[in-house]
Amino acid sequence: MRRGRVAGIMLALCAPVLVTAGCAAGPVAPGSVPTPSQFTDRAELPSCGEITLAQGDEIPDADLDCLDEAGAEGAELAVTRPTTEGDPVTEYYRVIPGGGWEAYLDGSMDRYGGQWWYTDCPDATSIEDLATCRGAAL
Repeated sequence: MRRGRVAGIMLALCAPVLVTAGCAAGPVAPGSVPTPSQFTDRAELPSCGEITLAQGDEIPDADLDCLDEAGAEGAELAVTRPTTEGDPVTEYYRVIPGGGWEAYLDGSMDRYGGQWWYTDCPDATSIEDLATCRGAAL
């Protein structure tokens, strides 16, 4: 059951990318979108790892458990997966020290999206709660 809920979260977080992708005048050159300073200047958190998923794969429970079990110091998990066209998109899920979650979505290598997105969810207590918060382009 948990896997289905996480897949739904991915769609909720990526929905702005999917909506704006169709509005682009044409493909974006992969790597042409600069990394925003909000991401590069973020506080370092203990790592739950970096994983790469194939088309249709879900985040393994062990990696989700690492986030769920984050202590007061917080945690971060980086997940790279392909778009429908096969371009890599990386999501950074972060449990914030003191409470709440946030997520960054790096769509800079997606030739049909080409944007970074940020979702802040200060009242979240789990990854599932991220689906209830709105993201914004960076």
